[in-house]
Amino acid sequence: MVEGVRTNTEPSGPPLRALAMVLISLAILFGGIGLASLGGSDSESAPPATEPAAAPATSTTVPPARAAAPTTTVAAPTTTAARATTTTPATTSASSLIGLAPESATPVRVFNNSEIAGLAAQTASLLEDDGFVISETGNYSDGLIATTSVYYGTGAGERETAEAVAEALGVTAQPRFEGIADSSPGVIVIVTSQ
Repeated sequence: MVEGVRTNTEPSGPPLRALAMVLISLAILFGGIGLASLGGSDSESAPPATEPAAAPATSTTVPPARAAAPTTTVAAPTTTAARATTTTPATTSASSLIGLAPESATPVRVFNNSEIAGLAAQTASLLEDDGFVISETGNYSDGLIATTSVYYGTGAGERETAEAVAEALGVTAQPRFEGIADSSPGVIVIVTSQ
């Protein structure tokens, strides 16, 4: 018998090393996936922003801060029309509208009456760029309006401001209908997809 030679009855080293390598590889893989999800772009979670046709950049002055007009619930207009499903926003060059805002500071409220998210805010931004004072944006859900329209009340300067806003948007200005006749003073723009 040979002395000093031990026989090993335990499993050999290579299978344990292979298992350790597999575990290390998995740890590296999951660590990489975790880092990729933390540092990845948000393009999948946020819808892409849509913008109107680009116009040359112009410098504008920001009007002083103003208090928002209180919101009033109004009845539906007597005329209704089916909603359009067109999602193409109107494109108007801001440079072609400069100088349309009258000197009065009649507040303008812009309400969305379409299924296009953000249409009121987009329209309000165009009007602000043209010098109009926007006091409120939101949704108008008290009825369906057939086409984008500008409404004016009996207040001083409302009709002139409404006509200038209508010209800037390429729509018509008209007296308020019964459903919005008692709303706060100022011009009301109700935008649709048409």
